[in-house]
Amino acid sequence: MNPRPAPEEPAFISRQVKAAERFYLGSGAPLTDELTVICGGWELTAPDYLIRRETFPWLAVEFVAGGRGRLEIAGAQHELQRGCFFTYGPGVRVRIESDPKHLLSKFFINFGGGEAKNLLSATALQPGRFRVLPNADEVEAALRLLVSDGRHHRPHTPAIVALELRVLLLKLGEHPDASGDPDRRSQQTLRRCLDYIDRHFVSTATAEEVAAACHVSPSHLSRLFQRFGHGSPYEYLTRKRMVHAAELLDSGHLLVHEVAERLGMDPFHFSRVFKRVHGLSPQPFIRRHGT
Repeated sequence: MNPRPAPEEPAFISRQVKAAERFYLGSGAPLTDELTVICGGWELTAPDYLIRRETFPWLAVEFVAGGRGRLEIAGAQHELQRGCFFTYGPGVRVRIESDPKHLLSKFFINFGGGEAKNLLSATALQPGRFRVLPNADEVEAALRLLVSDGRHHRPHTPAIVALELRVLLLKLGEHPDASGDPDRRSQQTLRRCLDYIDRHFVSTATAEEVAAACHVSPSHLSRLFQRFGHGSPYEYLTRKRMVHAAELLDSGHLLVHEVAERLGMDPFHFSRVFKRVHGLSPQPFIRRHGT
């Protein structure tokens, strides 16, 4: 089979990206009753990525695979992180902004056809909807396959990607809307904060820094930790830092003041915090462990 000619890049495609894998199947032909994919792809946004649309000619779904950002859609505001999924289309105002320090990695699919709106309604994914998906890995894998197939430009490519999108939307319709469950939202926010501490505890010294990085207030962060049995954010962060300090001391390669320096602490304060967590000061800890 001869490959299909690749259509030109649509004018509405953002150039504010650092990397992208996209496909375009064309929008010149009249849409039929069947689900028709116009274009789609994956993007790693640039630090200045900002999209403002008062309306959009096609139906669109977007899925955040990584990074952070902010979304305003249908008058509601949301924080973007891995697992977020949203839809928009004609008459839906949308604003998407990337966090310049944690660039958004996201997928988008633009589509139309008479079946498209009915399919979104049947799966409770009407334009303007926002969800946090519990099956992010599965959705990302499905979208990567769809984008890969869309880039082949073969005669059956439009039918293949339309079928893959139809299956994906139907699967999403089987999952409850986690964004409407306050308890689920709280757990997801807590998980995001715990993940941040687990990745940044060496360079993070206060609970206020965690709250700012995760876009929540310090009081809300404290309530989340207490509600789900994690004590206080500061206790969790401090224990992570002191366990790491103990591992460094136990290795025998660093002196006490060098470990304190790595954690951005003066040696005296470091010794007091270390003793509070481990029950003995750094020097007795070293002797006990025979380092």
